[in-house]
Amino acid sequence: MSAAEIIEQIKTLPRDEQLVVATFLKVAVLGKEADSGQATRYVTPERARELSAQIFEENAELFRKLAQ
Repeated sequence: MSAAEIIEQIKTLPRDEQLVVATFLKVAVLGKEADSGQATRYVTPERARELSAQIFEENAELFRKLAQ
């Protein structure tokens, strides 16, 4: 199987699985460990939406001022 074929298969994976592949490549292939020595963690798109909604709600006045 060629690299191009593997890349095309990776593109068909769900986003969270693509992140697993990306982490593998960074650590195992490129040898880039996180500075803190901990593995990189990713938040799901759903959790990111929840967190951003909470942040915007809690800081609505600040964002309003910044938008002016």
